[in-house]
Order: sequence, then C-alpha cells, then structure tokens
Amino acid sequence: MLRHMEEAMTNSFDIIVGNTSMEELMITRGIEDLMFAHNIETGPTPSDIVFIRDYFIEKEDYERCAELSKML
Repeated sequence: MLRHMEEAMTNSFDIIVGNTSMEELMITRGIEDLMFAHNIETGPTPSDIVFIRDYFIEKEDYERCAELSKML
C-alpha cells in the first residue's frame, strides 16, 4: 500500500510539473502499473495539488513542495 502511495504521488507530481508525459510513463512503466493521486483525464484540482504537496511536506521533500506551491 505504501509503495503504491509513493508511486501515485510521484507520478502525479511529475505529470503536474511537466517532468514527464502520460505517453512517456506508459512506455517506461506500462499502462497497467500506473497510479496517480489525481484524475488524469480532467487534470489536477487545486485541492489535489494541496494534497500532493502535503504528502511531500510529510516526506520532507521541500523542493517538490515549493514547485507545487508555485502552482497554487
């Protein structure tokens, strides 16, 4: 469960900030294994971004937090 949470948060972060695309993730990881912390069809809501940012605050990954905070 924890591994899936980390993967979902990281995938969502990478998509939201433009580090990667859905196509790149599907090629590198396969579509069956992809998990996200936001709705990939509609895009992230402000509350999704806050949720993901708060996750990285808990992980003390402040660089990611700062990037997400700029988007709010």
